[in-house]
Amino acid sequence: MSITSNHFVNCQSEAKYRSQRCRLQLSRENALLRRQLHEYSHLSEENAQFRNELLRSRNQAEKNPAILQHLTITDQNLQPNLISFEEPNLHQVTTELYAINANPSHLSAVPSQTSVIPQSDVSQILQETEEEALLRAEATQYRERHAQLLEQYEKLNEEMKRKKIDSFETLAEHDKDAMKVFIELARSTEPIPLDGTNIGLFGLTSTGKSTMLNALLGQKVAGTGVGETTTKIKPYNGTKFVLWDVPGRNDEVSYLSMEYISFFKGLSRRLILIQATVRENSSMMKLLDEIGLHYDIVFNKFDKVEPEEQEAVKNQIQS
Repeated sequence: MSITSNHFVNCQSEAKYRSQRCRLQLSRENALLRRQLHEYSHLSEENAQFRNELLRSRNQAEKNPAILQHLTITDQNLQPNLISFEEPNLHQVTTELYAINANPSHLSAVPSQTSVIPQSDVSQILQETEEEALLRAEATQYRERHAQLLEQYEKLNEEMKRKKIDSFETLAEHDKDAMKVFIELARSTEPIPLDGTNIGLFGLTSTGKSTMLNALLGQKVAGTGVGETTTKIKPYNGTKFVLWDVPGRNDEVSYLSMEYISFFKGLSRRLILIQATVRENSSMMKLLDEIGLHYDIVFNKFDKVEPEEQEAVKNQIQS
């Protein structure tokens, strides 16, 4: 039987798909593994060494699944509680790997973009929440799936940096053509998959965002005071939702990327917190308006605004 070129291409595509699925499974399993290892951080120093060895072996396995046959961690090395905790995870990943490992050349033919964690970063990884680790894994797989779109975003972002455009509002004022290109890219960007109800809280630190976070969650989980308290998007678990704190100036050009746009689209709801004027986050509002994302405006300390000024503020928001 002759093999046509189309059949060969289809085989390659299928192998690439299975390879990407395998790497996504590894990323998800590693996210869960890091959380589990964090819960067992009270184990002895000897087991800390074995935990690090386990992480190193798993990271090497992402590069080459065949290495799972030669893991240096054995049942004799670990305490029974850690063995029983990790054994099902290792078995599940091993099963996924051997499904594609029948022909290792398929893996070597596909450039791997899966994050491999250096040993020096282990302590930082163990501090990640489950939501942060899963979001990072989803973002990695999303970039693989939308490589061409990512390239277009990066090209546009380089152009904006060259022209010293630092926000969507500035982009709209000084480069109409680039703005149209960005809006087209943003509208074609798919939402990143997020489980459950996810709410994004946008706003400057000075608008009382940490106080609002604590009030919405019913407990003190975010620090309050003067200055920036967080430097990256951070999740907080509520009883029936996850609240994402989006820090700093939310109109910075760094937010005009494929990863952030897909994240904004994946949120169930978006809350924009202001305290003095709509101008505080007008650029983000215009961006969300242009790409068709709904949001709610939360005016902090509105009861302290003079009664005669409250109507003017309402009109400003509605306009």
